[in-house]
Amino acid sequence: METKRFKPCEVATFQFFVSGFIKKETELNYIMADGRVIGIISGKGGVGKTSLTVNMGIALKQLGNEVTLVDADFSASNLGVYLGRYDHPVKIQKVLHDEASVEQAIFRHPTGVKAITSSNEINQVEPDTSKLREILGKASETSDYVLVDCPPGLDRTVENIIESCDELLIVTMPTQTSGINAAQIIEKCKELHKPILGTVMNMVENNPEKELLEREVEMMTESHILGKIPYDPEMKESLFENEPLVLYNELSESSIEIQRLSANLDGKQFEEPKFAKLKRGLRNFKKNISR
Repeated sequence: METKRFKPCEVATFQFFVSGFIKKETELNYIMADGRVIGIISGKGGVGKTSLTVNMGIALKQLGNEVTLVDADFSASNLGVYLGRYDHPVKIQKVLHDEASVEQAIFRHPTGVKAITSSNEINQVEPDTSKLREILGKASETSDYVLVDCPPGLDRTVENIIESCDELLIVTMPTQTSGINAAQIIEKCKELHKPILGTVMNMVENNPEKELLEREVEMMTESHILGKIPYDPEMKESLFENEPLVLYNELSESSIEIQRLSANLDGKQFEEPKFAKLKRGLRNFKKNISR
C-alpha cells in the first residue's frame, strides 16, 4: 500500500482531546511531513502567554522533541526575556523583509530549544507578515513542534498570524474579561477555519469567590479546558533569575502542570515526580530560613 504524507493540520484530524488528554491516533499508514505549528494565543495581554510558550517548549524538549519557539508578538516581544534575556542578532523582522534567511534567524538556546526572536525597536512593530507562513513552514521541517507566541487582539496582523499556524492553543485567566476576550479569539479562529486544541487556564488561585470556575470558562469559550496552571510567585522569581520556571523549580505546582499539559499534547502519559509535595515543602522551608 502506498504511504501518503500529510501536514500536521491534516494529521491532527486523527487526534482529539478528551478532558485535556490526547487520545492517540490508531495505527495508520500516514507519516507527518513536518512538525506541528501551534499558535499560543490569547484575546488580551497579561495572561502569561509568553511564559507558557517558553516553559511548554522546554517541557516538550525534555520529552525528546525538537522544538522551535517563534516570537510573533511584534509589538510586545518578550520571548528573549523569558529565555533569560538571551539576544540573537538576526531577528524575525529581517527574515520577513528578505534581509536574512530563516536559518540565520534560528539559534540554539542553552536550554536545548531553538528560537527565533523579535526586535524591540519601535520601527519594527508592524512588519509585513505575508512571509510568516513560509518561515514557520521552514522551521517545522527540522522540528517536531513550532510554538508561536502570538500577539493579543483581533486586528489584521493577528489574523495573518493565525492563518500562518496549523493549530491554536488558547490561553486565558479565570476572570470575566479574560474569558470574554478568549471567546472572541476562539470565534475568530473558527471563522478562519483553524483547529483549536482547547483552552489553558493560567494563574489559577482556586478561589471560587474571586474566579470563574472551569465549567464557566468552558461555557464562555465553548472549548474544553486542557489544563489549569496555578498562580505561582516563583514565576516572577524565575524571570528575575533569567531561568524558565520548569528549570528554576521543576517541582513547583505550576511546573508540574505545565509538564503534564506538554505530555498530554505529545500523547504521552505523565507521571508526577514522587514526593513532589514533600520536596516543595522542604524547599520553601529552606527559602524561609535563608531570608
